[in-house]
Amino acid sequence: MCTRFALCLLIAAATVTACSSQERLTAQATGCSTRDVKILNSEFARRGVSTAWCAECNGKTYQCASNAEHTKVQCRALATDEICR
Repeated sequence: MCTRFALCLLIAAATVTACSSQERLTAQATGCSTRDVKILNSEFARRGVSTAWCAECNGKTYQCASNAEHTKVQCRALATDEICR
């Protein structure tokens, strides 16, 4: 039972860290505040991709990508008729 609980805590911590990291990276790349960044449920997220994601900030939608180490990130604002998948 203790092992199962520890595993659940580890998975939860990793999930929170991943979300926080994407929010922080998006904020750095877009000039938004981390509080204003919302990571969107996208095809990237559904496939478990952690190096590409979609985010919203201040009414704009961004498609972001980072290297595997999350030390570099680029976000591009999508046109109003584009959908981030």
